[in-house]
Amino acid sequence: MATSQIHLYKQLDISSRHQALLNQLTMAIRSCTELEQILKLAVDGLVRNLQIERCLVLLLKYVDPLIKNRSQTPIPRAKATVIYEWPILALEGNQPSLSSINQSFSLSECSLCQMAYQNTPKPLILNDSIFAGDSADNVAAVFNLDSMPNLLLISLESQGTVLGFLALQQRQPRIWLTEELELVELVSAQLSIAVLQFQTLRQTSALVEERTAQLEWSLSVQAKLYEKTRQQIDQLRRLNTLKDEFLSTMSDQMRNPLASMRMAICMLRQPGLPVERQVRYLDILEQQCNLEINLINDLLTLQELESQKSRLQPQKVDIKEVIERLEQSFTQKWSVKGLSMEVHLPKRSLVLDTDADSVNRILQELLTNAGKYSEPDTKVVLRATYQDNQKVPQIILSISNVGASISPAEQDYIFEKFRRGEGVMQKGIQGTGLGLALVKCLVEHLNGVINVSSSPIDGSQSWLTCFTLTLPQMQG
Repeated sequence: MATSQIHLYKQLDISSRHQALLNQLTMAIRSCTELEQILKLAVDGLVRNLQIERCLVLLLKYVDPLIKNRSQTPIPRAKATVIYEWPILALEGNQPSLSSINQSFSLSECSLCQMAYQNTPKPLILNDSIFAGDSADNVAAVFNLDSMPNLLLISLESQGTVLGFLALQQRQPRIWLTEELELVELVSAQLSIAVLQFQTLRQTSALVEERTAQLEWSLSVQAKLYEKTRQQIDQLRRLNTLKDEFLSTMSDQMRNPLASMRMAICMLRQPGLPVERQVRYLDILEQQCNLEINLINDLLTLQELESQKSRLQPQKVDIKEVIERLEQSFTQKWSVKGLSMEVHLPKRSLVLDTDADSVNRILQELLTNAGKYSEPDTKVVLRATYQDNQKVPQIILSISNVGASISPAEQDYIFEKFRRGEGVMQKGIQGTGLGLALVKCLVEHLNGVINVSSSPIDGSQSWLTCFTLTLPQMQG
């Protein structure tokens, strides 16, 4: 038989044995056998096919997140651990075998592994290693370069991440053939798949155990959560009712001004309309437009306050001056209803570091609310006191009026958006339910507190309702 034919048959036999090994590894990985069995199968196959004298498999455990771009980053902080070795090296004499399995070292302490890491995905080949002898201090002891100085070290890589290394060692130098390097690269690729698969399974198993424990804990407290769930359902129902009330209220509050504006516009289009009537319809337009703008502004202000986007501008505010201006304004407004305003202020100064616009808006809304719900020909009383015996100086303001009662149940939600008392709604008193919600947000924005009380007046069917506001001195 010709030499070329013999060589061809030999090549075919080698190729067949290589392919058989790869097929066995593929089937083993698919059947999810133990990782150690896959490692043994791979190493035994490499030993038979390549006549290797020693083989190590190492895995990396990263301290930092996995690094995929090796060319632009330093050697990562990671620990390398030997998880498989063939054969176990024997010490001199008749001493027992010495195993490298489970021995660990830092990647930064082994220049050999660092070179292989940077050389990924190509294998690192060293014949008569330059790291032997005294230079071996920079190489992990597990490689035993004094005895096995000739080495092929290739990374186990998956999707750009180095998972570990496969090391093939022998005593004598070796020229690696192309088909041998291809086999090593393919086996390392198979091992990378196996390692990643078993790491994923282990993580999944740990996650399942964690979730199972959480489920058991959840079931153990289910009885306690039942009542809370029921309360949440009730709250959702209440919120759904509030939503319906809100839509109904907003629909009326927005449609009514629009209807009036549309009527005024239609009347203004009439030819030959007298000037006085034109003025009247223009006044209607302006009034209804202002109502619409105020409603939208209130909604936007509430949104800003609740999302904490509104910024305070603290300054010296003279509460007396604010009250005096409001007293003049509301006295004129209330004259038609026969209401009067009684103000009680201390002689001392009522200057406070706070946000002027917020204080003015709070008092305006509270006085508007008092006037709206007061009985005709009664008084609205405003009192102010200064307390400096606290850690933070503060001013106490109270506004009281005579009118219908606010029940304890209503007092719980009176400061919520779009919530109005049932008696108020039955009497058809106009309002959106935004005023007191806006007051509550503004007061909290100033680190203040507001409360409401309602008590019957002796010898009368009327009730005295009082809103008490505490405003502290704002710090820096």
